[in-house]
Amino acid sequence: MKIGYLLIILALAGVLFSAWKYYQVTEEEKDTASKRKKVKSSGSQITFAHYGFYFMTLMVVLASIYLFYLILTHQYQVGYVYRYTSRDLPLGYLISAFWAGQEGSFLLWALFMAIMGSVFIRNAKDYEANAMLLLNIIQAFFLVLLLKASPFSLLQQVPADGAGLNPLLQNFWMVIHPPILFVGYAAAAFPMIIAWAGLRKKLYQQWSMKAFPWVLFTAITLGAGIIIGGFWAYEVLGWGGYWGWDPVENSSLVPWIITLALLHGLIVQKVSGALKKTNIFLAILSFVLVLYATYL
Repeated sequence: MKIGYLLIILALAGVLFSAWKYYQVTEEEKDTASKRKKVKSSGSQITFAHYGFYFMTLMVVLASIYLFYLILTHQYQVGYVYRYTSRDLPLGYLISAFWAGQEGSFLLWALFMAIMGSVFIRNAKDYEANAMLLLNIIQAFFLVLLLKASPFSLLQQVPADGAGLNPLLQNFWMVIHPPILFVGYAAAAFPMIIAWAGLRKKLYQQWSMKAFPWVLFTAITLGAGIIIGGFWAYEVLGWGGYWGWDPVENSSLVPWIITLALLHGLIVQKVSGALKKTNIFLAILSFVLVLYATYL
């Protein structure tokens, strides 16, 4: 619907504005560092960058609420609602229809990343400008995807009822499994952006302690999502070995293993100072593999 498109467009405008302001701050920091003066970013630029990011977060939250409204009120003129819901679905499965398809999953991912970014800003400190610049670019990518593959696209005719949710997805574990998995997907961006900020500011040792809580959170949520998905696969599909799993579990397993390697690597770096280059590589690789997994 037009309201949904408008909210995504406004969110994209907000994140691009925030990215521009953060870019200006990074340039100021670079100039200040080259003159060997104490780095002190422009307070007004940082404030405007915050406003842009918070505005984007608000728009994404409103877009998500609006999609829930369309689903719960059976607005079958919306293609996404038609494809994944029907009037006979229980409330729990109606709610899970939000992330039943690609378009809704992208919106859920963008929502979690926006919320986590708002939390990250509060204690990012010296890493904020460089890290948030990269996060804004990533978020802009998802918002552009949501304009192309929109959950708000309309059908030419209004059906009397929806096509319904795939029977394989009508399971308790599928109500809670995808959101937990996408929390892990969204969280995987933060070790990467912190590592990027550490590289930019030449804080090769210090970034690891800033990233450690995010790596631990990613490992827990991504692992929990995979395990719950396994319960669903074995309950619905039966025992079929590795390939009996849903492709989501198969593909998300690889970045989870890399995240676990990073978690152990950061501990080694804290204790002995070793694995600095390896950990930076693993932080970047874990999120790249998350992106690859979703497209695979």
